Amino acid sequence: MRCSSCEPLLDRYVEATLQPRQMSAVSAHLRTCDACASLLTELRVVDALLATTPPSELAPNFTFAVMAEVNGIRMHEPRRISPWALLAFYLVGAWIALTGAYVVFGSHVPRIASAVGAFTSALGTSIVTVASVLHGFGPAGPITVGIVSAILLLDLLLIGGLIYFHRSVRPRLATVFARSEVR
Repeated sequence: MRCSSCEPLLDRYVEATLQPRQMSAVSAHLRTCDACASLLTELRVVDALLATTPPSELAPNFTFAVMAEVNGIRMHEPRRISPWALLAFYLVGAWIALTGAYVVFGSHVPRIASAVGAFTSALGTSIVTVASVLHGFGPAGPITVGIVSAILLLDLLLIGGLIYFHRSVRPRLATVFARSEVR
């Protein structure tokens, strides 16, 4: 038996909870290894010290004193992130996504450019014009429409979330923080 496989078993050897075969293997190793025998002696000393130490008595108002101390500690205010920083992060992410789409579908740029040109010149004339523009995207059409739709949907969700936060969540948080500062 090696020291690396004996050392993890020493706790259970002291407690005599090892299998008989493991007990005899550890005993044989301890007879030949001074380092593991020294570690076993240290473990027995620690166990003896733990067994002779009386449990400590707590003051009757210990819980109240600890809670009063905890309530007296000023909490660090959470770091506030500016809505402008979030918007900038979002825009950078959107541009990275668009750049990635350009890298993947770069060979379709002339078709996409002609489709965008056709779309801007015939904006609002008919559904047929929109269909021809989408046809100009070729194989990248569904993916491009999906990416643009996802970005627009994300924009709408972001704006709706901001409006909801400012109208309903923010006033509630202000009252909760005001109450917690009074205590």
